[in-house]
Amino acid sequence: MRNSRLAAIGEAQEVPLLTDVEETPPAPPKPRAESALTSLLITSLRALSQRTIVALSSLVDLALLASAFALWLMIVAEPTPLQLGCVGGYAVFVLVALWMRRDR
Repeated sequence: MRNSRLAAIGEAQEVPLLTDVEETPPAPPKPRAESALTSLLITSLRALSQRTIVALSSLVDLALLASAFALWLMIVAEPTPLQLGCVGGYAVFVLVALWMRRDR
């Protein structure tokens, strides 16, 4: 007769056999270089998108100036006083719009 206090752990327990379960190997860990390149790509795309937004905002200013210049080119051959007043008013409007959009 054995002393129960000296029995090895798990000796009295039966371990069930898992024969029906298929073992899938664990996914290999992501290499450090790949994760570093991914973070570098995300950072680069973020900077590029911010620069694109700044460029588009500058294109709005350029479009306003180009429209005023195109109107001036249309009337330069034979301007009437009404056309000169309208183009001058539009030019003032463009300058005020650009002044209001500038960074302070």
